Formats: sequence, structure tokens, C-alpha cells
Amino acid sequence: MWIFSTVTTLLLVAAALRWGAGPERICVAVIIATNVGDHIYHFVVARDAIYTSVDIGHLVPDLFAAAIFTGVALRANRVYPLWISAFQFVSVISHFVREVDGHMGILAYAMMNYMPANFILLIMAGGIWAHARRERRYGPYRQWRTSSNPLPGTSPKSPPTG
Repeated sequence: MWIFSTVTTLLLVAAALRWGAGPERICVAVIIATNVGDHIYHFVVARDAIYTSVDIGHLVPDLFAAAIFTGVALRANRVYPLWISAFQFVSVISHFVREVDGHMGILAYAMMNYMPANFILLIMAGGIWAHARRERRYGPYRQWRTSSNPLPGTSPKSPPTG
């Protein structure tokens, strides 16, 4: 799985730089940061992941990734970031489930913690592909959503009548 993850991440970086726009590049940057951060974490603490209790070294980056993915999902003019943030929250929830249920199986914790990352990679690949296809068909389009309801005072005023 490590080889799949590494190769897919490198391909996603290249694809996001070539065909992606802001949301794709931000999401790929988060994926890279969490992967590199994970390797640094394990090098510094000189041990493998903890499965018998909550691994704080994985919880904190998962929380940050979930926050950034959710921010992108709320502002991007795309749908796939919603799926990415949902899968990231599965990983975050796994830590809390592990803390609440001390009898949670090691395999269940590992699967809930690591498997969403593989789905995130696949969804990211599909998102880059869909973005590139949409641009080929319709041309450039907005990367980010704009507010449908302007704030009071910022909308242009109508000229006075009478």
C-alpha cells in the first residue's frame, strides 16, 4: 500500500500542476504535507504507529487536513472536495472512536485511520480529471464560488427615482 500511495501522490502532484487549478493544488499540497509530516513524525519518534491507543502524532495532522479540506470544499466551485473532506473526517473520527472504545480492534482502528487516505487519492485523481475535462469542454471557469447573497452595503445601489 505504501508504494501505491507514494506513486499515486507523485502522479497527482504532476497532474495538479499540469491540469489543476487552485482547489486541486491546495488539496494535493495537503496530501503531500500529511505524507511528508507522517514520515518526519515516525523518524523523530523512532517508532511505528500506535494502534493500542490514540496516536496523537496522527490525530493532529488529520485534524488540520480535515479543516483545510473542509475549507476548500465550502469555497471551491467543485463537488469532489466534499467527498475528500468526508473521507478525511472518517480518519479523524477513528481516533475518537479508539479513545471512547478501548476494546476497538487494532485492525478496525488501522482501517478507519488509513483506508480513507487511499480513497482520497482516488477521488483527487477523479477531481483533477473532471476539472480538466470540464475546461476542455466549456473553457475556463471560476475556481471558487462567489456569494449568492451580497452583504448589505456592498451591493450597488439603484439610482434614485423621481
